Amino acid sequence: MKKTTVVLLALLGTLCVLALSCASTGGAKSNAVEMAGASWDWVVNGDEDNGGTSTITMTEGTEEGVPSYSFEGAITNEYQYGFVNVKLYPDPDTLTMLQTATALSFRILGDGDRYTVKITTSNVEDYAYYEYTFDTVDGAPVTVIVPVTYLMQPSWGQYKKFNQELAQFVEFQTTRNGSPGPYSFKLWDFKLYSGGVPVEKPSSKKAAAPAAAAKGIGGDLGAFSIKLNDNFQYGDGYQAAYTDKRLFNGHRIVPGETYTLKITYTASRDLEDSLMIGLVDTTPQASYWRALSWEGDEDMATIDASKAGQEVSATITFKTTAEATGISGAANALVFITKGEGRPGIPNSGKQRAVTLNFTEFVFTEVK
Repeated sequence: MKKTTVVLLALLGTLCVLALSCASTGGAKSNAVEMAGASWDWVVNGDEDNGGTSTITMTEGTEEGVPSYSFEGAITNEYQYGFVNVKLYPDPDTLTMLQTATALSFRILGDGDRYTVKITTSNVEDYAYYEYTFDTVDGAPVTVIVPVTYLMQPSWGQYKKFNQELAQFVEFQTTRNGSPGPYSFKLWDFKLYSGGVPVEKPSSKKAAAPAAAAKGIGGDLGAFSIKLNDNFQYGDGYQAAYTDKRLFNGHRIVPGETYTLKITYTASRDLEDSLMIGLVDTTPQASYWRALSWEGDEDMATIDASKAGQEVSATITFKTTAEATGISGAANALVFITKGEGRPGIPNSGKQRAVTLNFTEFVFTEVK
């Protein structure tokens, strides 16, 4: 646990993420006043309390003249909705600020993934805290400005009216929902405001050097494992989403594209049915499920059911039919589904246990 006092400096950003867009604020004026003297304890944790194995490490440093915190690790789906989070615990004076703030802002250097920032409140007992979801840009710092009124409660939780007077702490969290793979991001210059929403000041810095050329789509992603967990609460089988940003490297799926996936794998148990694979948008903006390469289950790419330990090799072609909501890994994901015996609508009612696919070959390419 590390306690820090925020150093208050003018924010000289080059990019802005405000509300649901990156539109310029132009010459707009604001009555927002920065709340000085905030002090936070920065704490990290994974999903081990849920039986998961996702990892996170924190490294302190300096960025743009203020303290910064770098985070890296890997998400696993040992816990079905694998995650890690960063919690900012306020001291008593800062807690009072948090309970009355009208907006917050921070700088983040991300990896192209989507994250959420939350204000936790004591009246929410199922972890469905009010949150704001934002995208990062791989390798480029951005300023995120969040009006408190833009926080929304996720649809899966029991509805509670947002009561800011019951605020406890601020939390950042990954949004992969168990899709395995590495992540990294850096946070600094976290601020609270009263009286309104701040307007980002134009940068007085010299223009940055041109960004490096974008990486290509996919390629050989090597060997790894994916765990298909019981999904009978929402479907009729077992499922896992693979949101590794290396699949598309910042590309946004649009209709009319063609991709191939060459895989070799073994399953940890006999599959009851065929393995279905498709491209999907799993973000909140897509209501957590938008098929991008099929219309009905019969249109999904399929591989015949296999026995435990049986080596399976296949090459699959996907033709996209819909547009992703963004460029994050969660918006441009691969989903693996296999049906089985269970009771749809009843969580964890599958007769079989979760199944792990162990890939020894995984090559994803775009067909021009």
